[in-house]
Amino acid sequence: MKWKDISLKVKLVLYIVIGVFLILSASTSIVISTVTEQEEQLAYHDSIQNAKSFANGYNADMKANMAVAQTLAALLVRYDNADRDEINAMLEELLLENQDLLAVYVAFEPSAFDGRDSEFINADAAHDETGRFIPYWNKIGGEMFVEPLVDYDTLDYYQLTKQLEQEIVTEPYLYQGALIVSYDAPIVKDGEFKGIGGVDVELNYVDETVSSVKAFDTGYLFMVSNTGVLLSHPTRKDWIGLRSMADFEIPMIEKATKDINNGIGGHIDTIDPVSKKEVVMFYEPIETGKFAIVLVVPTEEMLAGVESLRSTLITIYTFSIIFMGAMAYLIATSFTDRINEIVIDFKKVSGAAIKGDLDARANTDVEIDFKLIPEGMNEIMDSLTAYSKELQNSYELIQKMESAVNSSKVVVFWWKFDYDYPVEFVSDNVAQFGYSLEEFLSGDLLYSNIIYKDDLDSVWSELKRCADEGHDHFHKDYRIVTKSGEIRWVHEDTSIQRDDEGKIAYFQGTILDITERVKAEKALKEMDEIRTKEIHHRIKNNLQVVSGMLYLESLNFRYQEVIDAFRDSENRVRSIALIHEKLYQSKDLVSLDLADYIKDLTDHLFHSYRVEEENVKLILNVEDVFLGMDTAVPLGIIINELTSNALQHAFENGVKGEIDIDFFKRGELFELTISNTGKHFPEDIDFKNTKSLGLQLVTNLVSQIEGEVELDTTDRTTFTITFRDGK
Repeated sequence: MKWKDISLKVKLVLYIVIGVFLILSASTSIVISTVTEQEEQLAYHDSIQNAKSFANGYNADMKANMAVAQTLAALLVRYDNADRDEINAMLEELLLENQDLLAVYVAFEPSAFDGRDSEFINADAAHDETGRFIPYWNKIGGEMFVEPLVDYDTLDYYQLTKQLEQEIVTEPYLYQGALIVSYDAPIVKDGEFKGIGGVDVELNYVDETVSSVKAFDTGYLFMVSNTGVLLSHPTRKDWIGLRSMADFEIPMIEKATKDINNGIGGHIDTIDPVSKKEVVMFYEPIETGKFAIVLVVPTEEMLAGVESLRSTLITIYTFSIIFMGAMAYLIATSFTDRINEIVIDFKKVSGAAIKGDLDARANTDVEIDFKLIPEGMNEIMDSLTAYSKELQNSYELIQKMESAVNSSKVVVFWWKFDYDYPVEFVSDNVAQFGYSLEEFLSGDLLYSNIIYKDDLDSVWSELKRCADEGHDHFHKDYRIVTKSGEIRWVHEDTSIQRDDEGKIAYFQGTILDITERVKAEKALKEMDEIRTKEIHHRIKNNLQVVSGMLYLESLNFRYQEVIDAFRDSENRVRSIALIHEKLYQSKDLVSLDLADYIKDLTDHLFHSYRVEEENVKLILNVEDVFLGMDTAVPLGIIINELTSNALQHAFENGVKGEIDIDFFKRGELFELTISNTGKHFPEDIDFKNTKSLGLQLVTNLVSQIEGEVELDTTDRTTFTITFRDGK
């Protein structure tokens, strides 16, 4: 069969179906490729931003620690008194005021402090055999004490600071069982290196904070040092401080390790050494200290949305081909030999439309086979007429929207990409800040002129960073100054507009006055803190009243057994009141510094039982741990009972000895040990089944905190209690 013998209907169907198939195939392929690529980029972008967010947070912490070292060094540059005791007192006070620090110290070159090193050779706890002024105030082990610095002639914390004469952050290292990092700043006078000032920070909190972060379903976060040594891990705690990313011997992870060492961020596709799954590993450097945050996300979880979107687009493509084939058939069936007459009629209608007459219509008085064509043309004309009316309505709607914007609190701006924020457009309602539209559009007033001077540099730097990094949006809260001089808080929401080449064309955004919201949020926060502190204060006062009443009531009795019972009850109430006093003094009002609490509690007990320190020596070895109130209250009573029991019974008739209280956290478990020399606990008494109220309280309270208690009388009387904190 020749081509000319094929019917027009079949030809039209073939032409249309093949043409639509080719167009849809090409366009759908492009759409699928573009959209899925954008979805993948969005998933990667979100993950990168998460890693950067955490890196910025820890960078701020490290900058704060370095600021302490810098301030200490700067103070000693200006210090001229040459009084070692005065500097020691200052270091002690600095360590007391900065609870997050493990140690503070200074170290001077030989005879650089006061020229009297020979007078201080092994003089006290702050000097060694050189006599150099090298006091190291620290809280290693819980208690604060001073000792001379060690290894300053070999280790980086001193030698590298001296060599470079600039601030340094050391690689994390283990010192006396603690994983720490040192921040050091040089002391330089008149261009000559004199010594260093520094602080040590323990890194345990990093693991607790970072390990709690989750990404997608099973993704996780960890931190590494400049050389890739693991500083945290959510599951492999045994790797912390001991394993490096290079130890995994995976080529892509080795590449990431090199990037981290060079302070470069990025991401790699690799195998997770823990789960053995395919993952994307994002790493972002922490500028201060050159550490890095590493975010590990399983590939299948991150790209799950991309696969679903691709399947949906393919389904739509298939349906479109089928649908357009059917439409091609309907269109082809409407054509006949009368096409020319219809075309002439269409030309008349189009000619009238060009002249502005949209009321002209095609003739529908034709054969039934062609009736749909002119009717379709007339429907198009009806649609054009309706569209013309819609355009008119849209224009009126735009005018209404402009009126709505100008009557709202939201001010609309178009800015040029420049530090001074030249204005190309601003809505009339900018008058709410006292400025007129003409002031901005004439160029006499720039937007930068109304941004509060202390906020301008940070606003511009963050906006420029977003623009340089290819972001499309910018959000920030900052302050502006009204024409009357009033300072107001605003929220800026800006869209970064780019041209076809990707260059920034202008900024389009809005600002909204949020001053009242900022004031309300600040007031609510202050009210909540005041209310919580008042609760602890009142509970403490009421318990102290009860304690005082018990003491006064005990004065009415002569029998020592009754007086002792009242004193025991008074001490129990005092132990609870002391907890609320410490919570009142704490920063977060909900967690207790156990080391500080035990020191005050035992001081009170020694005073209550009139025990002389030269007869009974108290040794505290308490780790710097914070506990929630639900655990702290029963634990305080337990310590009170066991210490009181030792003071009452172990050192009768002038027996001398010591009481040891140890408290440590071992993994997820806490361990409290209270032991004493002197008279041993009777072997014929089961402490878990005794008539003694104090030991009954100990047994019941240990059960309350879901712990376990054991007694060992082999060498001395030792009670060991293990539990988990449920705060």
